[in-house]
Amino acid sequence: MNADRPCQGCKLLSLVVTLDLQVLGQRHKDIKNGLSAPPKPTIPNLLNLALKPEWVWKMSRTQRRTFGNIVGHAKGVDDLSSLSSWTAEQFDPSLNWNDIEWIKNRWGGKLVLKGILDPEDARLAKETGADAIVVSNHGGRQLDGAPSAISMLPSIMQAVGTDGPEVWLDSGIRSGQDVLRAIALGAKGTMIGRAFLYGWVLTEKKASPESCRLSAMNWISRSGSADKQISIK
Repeated sequence: MNADRPCQGCKLLSLVVTLDLQVLGQRHKDIKNGLSAPPKPTIPNLLNLALKPEWVWKMSRTQRRTFGNIVGHAKGVDDLSSLSSWTAEQFDPSLNWNDIEWIKNRWGGKLVLKGILDPEDARLAKETGADAIVVSNHGGRQLDGAPSAISMLPSIMQAVGTDGPEVWLDSGIRSGQDVLRAIALGAKGTMIGRAFLYGWVLTEKKASPESCRLSAMNWISRSGSADKQISIK
C-alpha cells in the first residue's frame, strides 16, 4: 500500500489479506524430502529421477517453470534464487489489528481477511470493519496441531452474529458434500482451491475462466451443491 495507491483505477473490487502467514510454518515433509526453491540435487532425488526416464524426458522439453507474476516484476527478483530471498522478506511478524484497520482505510474497497480460526479474532475482524472473513487453517500447512476449519465454523458464526461480515470456509473442501456441510453450518460460501486447477488441467489449459468454473463445479457437484455459493480463488 504505497502512498500513491497503485491499485487505484485497476478495477480491483476486493483485497484479501492472509493473517496466518506472518511466519512461514515448519513444513516437516518438505524438510524431510529436501524440497526447496530452486531445487537442490540430492542423492535420493537423483535416484528417483533415474527411475523415471520418460517423465524426465517430457519435463526437459517443456517450458521452464517460474513465478511469472513475481519474477521480473518485483524489485530485485530475476530468478528462483532471488525469489526465495524476496519471499522470506515478505513475512511480517509484527502484523496487528491496527495494521488491518490502516489497510482497510487505505484500500477503500472490500476487505477480506483470510486465516481466522478463533472466535475472538472473528470479533476483532468485525470491529475492524472487514467485509468478509475466511475460516481457514491454511490447509493444515502452517501448524500441524491446528483445529480443522469446519470444527471452528459454528463458534465463529456465533461470534460475528447476523450483522457481521460474510463468513466463508477454506481448507478441506474436496467434494460437494464438504461445501454443503459448510453452508449448513452458516458459511456464505467456500473456497475450492485446487478444484479450479483440476478443471483447468482437464480442459488442457486452454479454457476460458467460465469453462474452468464449469469444470470445477462438475467435479465438486457430486451432491448437487454446484451453485453460486462456490467461490473460485
